[in-house]
Amino acid sequence: MAEMTPEQQKAMAIAAARLRLSRTQQTQQPSAVDPVAEPPPQTGEELRARIYADLDAKRDRQPVLDRNGLPADDALSVARTGVGGLLEGIPIIGPPIRYGTEKAAAATVAAFTDETYDQVMDRLNEATRAEKEANPIIDKGAQITGAVAGTIPAIMAAPAAFGAGGGSLLLRSGISAGTGAAIGGADAGVRSGGDVDEMWHGAKWGGLFGLGGPMVGKVIGAGARSLADALRARTAAKVAGMDPQAFGYFRRAVTDDGLDASALPRRLTEMGPEAIPADLGPNLQKQAGALAATPGEAQATIRNALTDRQAGANARIGQTIDETMGPNVVPSEVRAGIEANQDMFSPHYREVFRGARPYDMSPIAEAMEADISRLRGPAQARLRQVRDMLNVANSNVLSTDPGVMFQTRQAIDGLLKTEIDPKAIATLMEARQMLDDGLTRAVPRIKELDAGFSELARQDEALTRGQQVLDSGRTAPRPSELAAEVEQGVQPQGMQIGPSAVPLRLSQGARAEIDRIVGTNSNDIAAMNKLIKGEGDWNRARLSTLFGPEKADRLFKVLENERIYADTANTVTRNSETAARIAAQNELGGGAGNFGVKEAFKAGGFLGAARSAAIDKADDIVKALISSNTGNVTRESLARALIGEQREKLVEGLVRAQGMGTTPALVDPVVKALLLNAGTARTR
Repeated sequence: MAEMTPEQQKAMAIAAARLRLSRTQQTQQPSAVDPVAEPPPQTGEELRARIYADLDAKRDRQPVLDRNGLPADDALSVARTGVGGLLEGIPIIGPPIRYGTEKAAAATVAAFTDETYDQVMDRLNEATRAEKEANPIIDKGAQITGAVAGTIPAIMAAPAAFGAGGGSLLLRSGISAGTGAAIGGADAGVRSGGDVDEMWHGAKWGGLFGLGGPMVGKVIGAGARSLADALRARTAAKVAGMDPQAFGYFRRAVTDDGLDASALPRRLTEMGPEAIPADLGPNLQKQAGALAATPGEAQATIRNALTDRQAGANARIGQTIDETMGPNVVPSEVRAGIEANQDMFSPHYREVFRGARPYDMSPIAEAMEADISRLRGPAQARLRQVRDMLNVANSNVLSTDPGVMFQTRQAIDGLLKTEIDPKAIATLMEARQMLDDGLTRAVPRIKELDAGFSELARQDEALTRGQQVLDSGRTAPRPSELAAEVEQGVQPQGMQIGPSAVPLRLSQGARAEIDRIVGTNSNDIAAMNKLIKGEGDWNRARLSTLFGPEKADRLFKVLENERIYADTANTVTRNSETAARIAAQNELGGGAGNFGVKEAFKAGGFLGAARSAAIDKADDIVKALISSNTGNVTRESLARALIGEQREKLVEGLVRAQGMGTTPALVDPVVKALLLNAGTARTR
């Protein structure tokens, strides 16, 4: 008989597989067309004749197509080949799974038919072989797919075992080679029934392909990362409403400044409604400086935004101070009001002394004379001065007029305001107390007036004290001392009714001092910050005592924000000058590429140069922005982003771009799986 063509061989194999697989149904169940089932072929000649008869019949009838346009029988064969290949391709455990399934099926068929288990297995094996021969490409592709899919979970579960962990490339390649050899040898052993030669070949090829896994994975991963980054960047720039190149510059600065895109809205909110992205880091500020140095719309956008913001700094600070600490007061005006109220007590004092009886002051005078004979120095001199005040004018006769005691007490109050000697102060206070006790007995109603007058005097002292709370010298109270003064000051003294106004005067004094600092440093936000906030936490604690923690925190936050705004303006201006200088040097051929590092080296040696290199990550972008190759559209787009236009879209774009610079998750496992199974496939 003439040799069959390849098409006839394929058709023969398909027909043989179909006949063997349907034999059981043909023996068990008569044909729906013929009441008597046709007996199965018994010899090779009968089988060949049957196959040719089927082929002739197929040529005479229209084939039934499936939904994919394939003959229904052929589509079923392709599906069986694909599913079987997927299972069989899984390394090591794939063959047991596939053939275990077929054995279970054979056992089931044998249990319900007259055939033996071996007969059913022979038919299934013959059918499998025939379908593989009929669909070789489908079979090979399915096995490769099954091998890769079966290896990926292992690589993701234990990446270090496949050379995806830490260490050098050489170390990871060695680990991957060992893993590949183990898998290749084990897989070959399973498929060959334990043949040593096959296991050796499997281990050899698996180790060889595993050795190149880390290097190939790195190369392919870099390509995949570049492609993915390009797609992400374009999409993110569109979402942000920016020119793609400008968005790339902006995103790089955000990354180099260590900023998290999702945290940008919170950071800007904390810095106040006037905050812009250029405030958030040195690299963003350098980009703004480069744009501010380059003539064009971008320059105007940056400079106008910063100039307008700086123009409103004092107004914003003043408004915050008014809202947190109340309207400003002028200490001299407050003091004049206190003194005017004290003067109103003079008629009342004269009234209570009218008709007062003489009072024997000899016990007081004798006590003073005894102390004078004992004391020395300023204390003795001051007490002798007070003792002489008790005499009748221009005589050595002790007066009995209660009014003399009152005037002497007033004089002691004046001496106490200027006295600095501690012993003298203590002596004067003791003398004043004796006179005060005498006046209480001589003129009982005087204590009512004293209470009102003393309250005003305490308020005057508190106003002065309040102006010292932000000092850093010895006269400034510690936070605990100020808290005690406020607590004690609010308590009424003597016969006073109701709380004292001492805490109010303390806060007014502090408020006046803050206004003085702001007024004298309106053009220097940094100096204003330093004077109001101080070096440590004492000023915050003091102002919290006087105005409340929330108001103090708000004031300090606004001051800090304004300091950042001023720093941004100064940095952008300084960078603008530097960028312009670099541009001019480049234009003249001066080559300013390493200017900043050279300057830093001269200023601080190697450490200075290292610091300069660490914070000058944006220098190459600065040079690009001031070059003529960067278009005005890119500069203007970047300028709008730096001053915070369309902030929500900008943040959304940055969030979309967060995955840039990372290799897609499945690239490395897929590459390693392909390489490992390329080695094991050579032994199948």
